[in-house]
Amino acid sequence: MEKSLQIQIRGKAPDGSEQLTIMEYIEVVREIEFTTNRMDSPGKLKFTCLEDGSIGIPEGSSVEYLVNGMKLFKGFVFTIERTRDGETSYTAYDQLRYLKSNASYSLDNMSFEQILTRIAGDFGLTVGTLEKTGYVFPTFLKEDEDCLNIIFDALSETIVQTGKIFILYDKAGELTLVEAKNWFTNTMVGDGSLVTDYTYKRDIDSDTYNRVKLVRKNEKSGRTDVYVHEDTDTIKKWGLLQYYDEVDENLNEAQIDKMCEAYLQYYNRVLQTLKLEAIGIPEIRAGMILPVKIGDIEDLAVSRLLLAEKVTQKWEGEDHTMQIEVKSFEQLGGVSIV
Repeated sequence: MEKSLQIQIRGKAPDGSEQLTIMEYIEVVREIEFTTNRMDSPGKLKFTCLEDGSIGIPEGSSVEYLVNGMKLFKGFVFTIERTRDGETSYTAYDQLRYLKSNASYSLDNMSFEQILTRIAGDFGLTVGTLEKTGYVFPTFLKEDEDCLNIIFDALSETIVQTGKIFILYDKAGELTLVEAKNWFTNTMVGDGSLVTDYTYKRDIDSDTYNRVKLVRKNEKSGRTDVYVHEDTDTIKKWGLLQYYDEVDENLNEAQIDKMCEAYLQYYNRVLQTLKLEAIGIPEIRAGMILPVKIGDIEDLAVSRLLLAEKVTQKWEGEDHTMQIEVKSFEQLGGVSIV
């Protein structure tokens, strides 16, 4: 396995001019960990090495990590930790990290990809290929909110409205939007194929609802309009689990009713979570679809296509392992992808 960890440091030359120093760090690195999440988080690369003297890589330095010629990560150093024996850990994040700043937006008739392009432009971020989602927000109003939350809230709403799962990620320096069904691996993960251990969990505790109640303030009547969709069968089985939210007053009745129905379809299920320990495959990251088969789990006795929610890749010397978390075996949380 051929690896490269390239560091670029900007500074001042002896004559006062700008200077770019490029270093290859892979020979001194003890451990590298690359973590991606499908939603709400930037990609993170953490690497540990032994250094003599002062800290070698200052904050803000560029980091690029390649495996077998494939660039897996491009980001910037945000955190540095050093122990007494000189072991130094650097944590770098991709450019999504720069969206963790508050801002306000009032936009009309824009799709998610247009909203993303607008906000990314405000922060000087590089945008790559963005697939068209097909959904337009009638109004989009956010006041003094974290821009990373703004982006992923808009992405979640787009997924619910379209019934399609879209993945936003930083593709080694370019913000990229892809529909999940177009981003998959043929590598089977499971019995007799890569997996060394797993943990399986079922619950209706963390993210399951069988009644959806959406409310809208009505300035004309002075009242609050209420929209409810529920599943009486699962209410009898599990008890009443209610999702409540206040929606934009500019949405019409048909739009809210459709939203209510879509939310119920999405959340009205037993949430199944599977955490896999496996031999590492460099290209697998959160958001990808992968075939999984575990004979001892009833819903996975036959191979199913599942969506990776979180992937952590770890390299220690020549050893390469990964942890994969997948959820919702029936229809990926109620949204069909095939």
